[in-house]
Amino acid sequence: MNIVLIGIQGSGKGTVVENISSQFEFDYISTGLLLREEIASGSRLGMQVKEIINKGNLVDNQLVLDLIFKRLRNNKKANVIFDGFPRNVSQAKDLEKLCELDLVVYLNLKKEDAFKRILNRLNCPKCGLTTSVDKAKSGICPSCGAKLERRADDNEDAINKRFEKFYSETYPLIDYYKKQNLVVEVDANLKPNEVADLVMRAINEHNYQK
Repeated sequence: MNIVLIGIQGSGKGTVVENISSQFEFDYISTGLLLREEIASGSRLGMQVKEIINKGNLVDNQLVLDLIFKRLRNNKKANVIFDGFPRNVSQAKDLEKLCELDLVVYLNLKKEDAFKRILNRLNCPKCGLTTSVDKAKSGICPSCGAKLERRADDNEDAINKRFEKFYSETYPLIDYYKKQNLVVEVDANLKPNEVADLVMRAINEHNYQK
């Protein structure tokens, strides 16, 4: 089963994946995580990616495609969840050449609420865990014990640029996938466990209908 998660930055895509992972075995393919792994490797490419992201810009389309395709070739699990990919209709068409989608989950969250969430979040540079200042007051990752950090691109200018990119490039995907009857819309302003329950219900209903 192949699933795409769509939502404005801060809508909780990573949290949803974390909450449903105990019930649903899948390969989690996040472009953000793949890019951060490249940055953490210290490679020349990673340094270039870091500079682009810190300015609030998007990484070259072909680079993203190469990373995604490489991951899919090495995937051994039957189920895949895509987060941050495809980010536009062109990439959606590229993905269709490689695999068939079963479900698209749109996490609907207002821009104002997303902005507040992003400014309140912390990230673990070691294991990739994302949490909030409120939940991790010690500043230590509860998963691996590393020191939590605020992402360099979680500043107002960079956030606004990402929002603009989302609405101009990614948001049209919703209509694109609605025409294929793939979209389930979930209110992302609910509590994380409630959002995860709704996503799981959509997955289970799809499997039942098959």
